[in-house]
Amino acid sequence: MARTKTDKSIWMIFFESVKIFTMNLHKFLLYMAFPVLGTILGTGLIFGLTFWFNNNIDRILIKYPALDNMTSLTIVIILLALPGLLILLKAFGDFLIAYGALNSMAEGAITTGRVYDFPAHNAVVKSRILTFIMLWILFGIFTAFASFPLFWVLGGIFFIYFILIFQVFTFDENVSAINCFKESLQLIKGKFARTAILLIIQGLILFLVYHGLTVLFEVCRLNEVLTRVFSNWAMSLPLDRINAIYQNFNILITPDMIAKYILSNMTGFIALGFTLPLRSISWTLWYKNLAAFTENTERQPQKKQKKTAQKKLDKNILKRAMQDDEEF
Repeated sequence: MARTKTDKSIWMIFFESVKIFTMNLHKFLLYMAFPVLGTILGTGLIFGLTFWFNNNIDRILIKYPALDNMTSLTIVIILLALPGLLILLKAFGDFLIAYGALNSMAEGAITTGRVYDFPAHNAVVKSRILTFIMLWILFGIFTAFASFPLFWVLGGIFFIYFILIFQVFTFDENVSAINCFKESLQLIKGKFARTAILLIIQGLILFLVYHGLTVLFEVCRLNEVLTRVFSNWAMSLPLDRINAIYQNFNILITPDMIAKYILSNMTGFIALGFTLPLRSISWTLWYKNLAAFTENTERQPQKKQKKTAQKKLDKNILKRAMQDDEEF
């Protein structure tokens, strides 16, 4: 089916989103700085401080013998973990809110050409926080089922159909969490292949950014420092017990392996977080395009019905006029 003027190509959507993202790059990066880096910092503080306490517990107990009981040790561990936990909860909460707020920012950038007033965009989500939480819970349940190998194909298909749930939430104030999924599916129905291609393009961008960060960390030798830190932490884990469980599968887990895994996931999270604005802009443009296209196609039958009804009315008026003339 040929595209109408309201139905843009995915390439127009993608390049327009890149343009908006690059023109407001510093603002989007600033907005995502705390959600991304704060999540990493909070997690690092939790494990770092508890790791330090575990390694120095003998000296601490000698100096402070009053702590030599389970209750006191538990309280100390909680207090050490609390600062990192508070930072983690705040940062990760902001990260989740960004999935809705960035759509509002994207619309502002599209209509006014500017990105500003972050609290106002956050308020779009916070004013309906219960619906937003339910939306994330439902998405989490869906992701959990889709993560099973038997459901990978079906889960991947429905993931594409549900890709616009956060845009539906942002731009339809009266929609429920469940209806976000339904409306996303309805919008993408008939546009599945093009939506999938746009998703693949975004995936390639994420892949390039991830590997770009990996190269940057290697050039700055940051990967060596972080690998050493993570490896030292992993040595405190009961790896002998873990390897005993997996010995029948010929799997040997080492501190270096764990360190590289953590570094890879941290790099991936940074790439995912700082490219989230680009994806939000793309999906907002795609949502607006599909919503406009759907509205346009729904109007056409209504116009035809109105024209048909008008023709019938005109015929009836003409027929009555002719009958009146004959009677006269």
